[in-house]
Amino acid sequence: MVDLAKEQMITGAAMTSIVDHLEELSLIERVRSDSDRRVVSVAISRKGQDTVKQGLALYRKLIEKATHNVTEKERRNLLAILDKMIASVQED
Repeated sequence: MVDLAKEQMITGAAMTSIVDHLEELSLIERVRSDSDRRVVSVAISRKGQDTVKQGLALYRKLIEKATHNVTEKERRNLLAILDKMIASVQED
C-alpha cells in the first residue's frame, strides 16, 4: 500500500483509511504476500469490478452527451491540445 500512497501522492495513513473504507464496501480485498506477511496488496473484488463497469458506462454517456454538438475537427483539435497539456505536465 505504500506504493499506492506514493502513486496517489498521499500519506500512508490516508491510503490506509481509503483502503479500509473500500474494503468495508466490499469493493476491494487485501491480499497478504505468501513470502512476506508484512506485504499487503490490494485487489479489486467482483463487486468492485462491477462498480467500475457501471461508472465507465455512465462516463461514456456523459462524454457522448457533452460532445454531441462537437464536430470531428473540433474533437481532433481538443485532443491535440490535451496531448500538449499532458506532455507539458509530464516533462517536470
